[in-house]
Amino acid sequence: MMNRTYIVNQLSERHFQDLMNLYNERSWTKTRTSDEVRKMIDNSYIFGLCDSESDQLVGFTRVVTDYVFRATIYDVIVLEQFQGQGFGRLLLEAVVNSTLIKGLERVDLFCADQNVLFYEKWGFQKVPVTTNYMSLIK
Repeated sequence: MMNRTYIVNQLSERHFQDLMNLYNERSWTKTRTSDEVRKMIDNSYIFGLCDSESDQLVGFTRVVTDYVFRATIYDVIVLEQFQGQGFGRLLLEAVVNSTLIKGLERVDLFCADQNVLFYEKWGFQKVPVTTNYMSLIK
């Protein structure tokens, strides 16, 4: 599988359309417009996982960071037909081993309950309940 994929940090127009198709697969991302996604990409460090044979974007994630202390990983997503085959692992491996993340003191992410074990394999830990996670939702 390793020789079957490659990582991109910028999206071609074709890969952008693949990302929009990927986002349309999920309830939590399907309302995003292409204008919003383009702006999001401009303000994030992105990791696209592409299939070498088809040149299709099959996975995607992004990082928002201050490049010194903190980063948050968002939108770890893999096409449904590629799930369960190690593609998510390849994507996260690229992020965790990147120079972008290596020197930071803290990297956060948010995930569904069923994904906690997957992220724990990479050293992520649940934040203690004594931490007040808060949002300003507009």
